[in-house]
Amino acid sequence: MTERLVEQTAVRLALEPGPPIDPFALAGQEGMVFCADGQVRVGLGIAMSIDLPGGLASPGDVSRVAELLATVSVEDHLESSDDLVGPGSAVVAFGALPFDREAPATLVVPELLYGADPDGTEWVTLLSEDPSRFPRTGDALRSWLVDRSTAATMEDLSGEADPGPWITPRSSDNAFKAMVATALGSIERGELAKVVLARQVDVTMSGTIRIADLLRRWYRLEPNCAVFSLPTPEGQFVGASPELLVERAGHCVRSRPLAGTTERHAGIAADHRPAELLRSSKDGNEHRLVVEAIEQVLAPLCAELDVPTRPDLVHLHTITHLGTSMIGTLAPAPDGTVPSAIQLVAALHPTPAVGGVPTATADRLIAQLEPESRGQYAGPVGMVDADGNGTWMVGIRAMSVSGAEARLVAGVGIVAGSDPEDELAETKLKLTAVFEALAPGAAFSTDARPAGGHSDSARAGSGRADEPSRAVS
Repeated sequence: MTERLVEQTAVRLALEPGPPIDPFALAGQEGMVFCADGQVRVGLGIAMSIDLPGGLASPGDVSRVAELLATVSVEDHLESSDDLVGPGSAVVAFGALPFDREAPATLVVPELLYGADPDGTEWVTLLSEDPSRFPRTGDALRSWLVDRSTAATMEDLSGEADPGPWITPRSSDNAFKAMVATALGSIERGELAKVVLARQVDVTMSGTIRIADLLRRWYRLEPNCAVFSLPTPEGQFVGASPELLVERAGHCVRSRPLAGTTERHAGIAADHRPAELLRSSKDGNEHRLVVEAIEQVLAPLCAELDVPTRPDLVHLHTITHLGTSMIGTLAPAPDGTVPSAIQLVAALHPTPAVGGVPTATADRLIAQLEPESRGQYAGPVGMVDADGNGTWMVGIRAMSVSGAEARLVAGVGIVAGSDPEDELAETKLKLTAVFEALAPGAAFSTDARPAGGHSDSARAGSGRADEPSRAVS
């Protein structure tokens, strides 16, 4: 169904305390789930698809998102003292948007929305033309949700262990180093200051990838990341992103850009501060370019904006990044309105954390050097509600999943002083962090030459040059 929210009424019901609901099992293979900062949202079914034919580059398309969501009336049975949990928060549109801001995009409003807030409040919004599709009381809904998630969990646990995935890099190590060298040539000629280059790897499992299991593992590995699974034309876009593109809550706006990376070795305490990353002029310059670009966009929209002068460290499971927390207060327009979360996304994307400086030059170089489209990788991933509030992450540390196939992507920032060997090693570090969630216990390698028409491929250890590599558990 497309853009048919006019004259529809959503019903939000509070859920009484009861058996826990597993959001990942509830979403299953094709549902929508977004978990960040203790807030959980799960969507089932499609009440409406909001198309953006001109992508984020079309201000008219972006503005229409808020207009359409605002047409939904809400019969709200949730009592809350929080101004941000009003009726408008009951209607949410999810999206995993393409990296290419001019590519067509789609946001999805689910028929059933399950919400769990940090204070323990749980609720469900129903927006379905068929009143018999879902129970209509809080008690019956909890039972229905628990039964659905339990059945999905039992199904997930019934399969056999995967003997080991097949890994097919879409470009060879040498080809990626050549891409970096070409980019460094452009930087030396003064054509740009930074560009982010990405590398893609295909992984084939022996059976269907169980997305709920994958999300649970990711949630355990990266508890400080936003964990998500959202439908796209290519399958589910699944990930655990550490990077907040933008969040709007009322007039408050936040962004948490990351740039600059080092490996976090096993056994290092969470508060360890690797001096080499903090002192690195290369990483510091890369990070500063991102922060300055975001500040240039947000400052004119804010009455005040706090931007720390120095980054801090963001520790993940195997990686440490430089990060900067930017917090501001949006300035109302003459009519009293402030930009919606999706309008802020359109203003910011792509930041130099995933694109480059200058943006247009970097985009052209990315299109020239990267052999394939990034799809949703490094695009905005998140949700916006009918009040314009929302959270959007940068779609990194993610993969596209379809059946037994997964495509992993990792990008690195190239600036003056970058070294092709070091950048190749960083792509492997980031790809390994994603691969660990997909195939725990298996070894990751891109040493084999790729299939798919780019060059021959080889099975690791086989001595042959006609098959992809097999990871060893």
